[in-house]
Amino acid sequence: MSFRKLQALVVEDEKVHREALIASLNKSLDIEVAGMATSVDEAFDLVKNTPADVLFLDIVLIGGDAFQLINLLKRQQVPIPPIVIQTGRGKFEHGERILNEFRDDVLSILQKPFYENWEKKRDNIIDAIYVRNQSARMANKKLSNTGFFSIQDGRQTYMINPTDVIVVKTGAKSKGKTEIIFERHKIDCSLSLAQLIAKLPHEFVQINRFEVINIGWISVIDHSNREVHLRNGETCSVGNAFYQSLCEWVG
Repeated sequence: MSFRKLQALVVEDEKVHREALIASLNKSLDIEVAGMATSVDEAFDLVKNTPADVLFLDIVLIGGDAFQLINLLKRQQVPIPPIVIQTGRGKFEHGERILNEFRDDVLSILQKPFYENWEKKRDNIIDAIYVRNQSARMANKKLSNTGFFSIQDGRQTYMINPTDVIVVKTGAKSKGKTEIIFERHKIDCSLSLAQLIAKLPHEFVQINRFEVINIGWISVIDHSNREVHLRNGETCSVGNAFYQSLCEWVG
């Protein structure tokens, strides 16, 4: 299984903005564009047929607008990825209206042109996607699965007991291998953090974009510094976007 980036859909009728956004997203090591559309009809088919982690959605589209698209998807009971609304400064109030009317579906509003502080905006969006996914996991907690699961890496298959795993870390900026860390050793694998989270029971909580911890190994949560101290001696920083979900998870 190859390293999986977050999958994005881009729905934008203006060519210059569409191409700029697609190029900027594809430069990231964490996210890539899985499809694009320019009209309401194209966008409906795209969302219906293309699994994705986030939908970048312009307000004004060929044949309608974002309101019509979202309502159409809901009427047809098509699952909608978390939405990032794109809007020009002169139409920001429309973006706020969408945020208010579809609050459960919208992550944020991205103003066009988006080039200023783009990397920070992109990273905030990626963090928000992970936090949204984690909230969904929390809402659908299942009984712990303490049985072994397998990880295949090249010609080797590892059988792993989740209770022995302390931390799962992806390489800085998603470079290199992902590490599964135990008390006395670690395993490298080529799966992404999202792929490993899908194999882990609900006792594992993501604390930043690059680390997931086993809450059973927490010794102290330092709320003043937003750090987690683990029983193996490691200290991990908690990202601002992930702090509240960590407190809910262990609370």
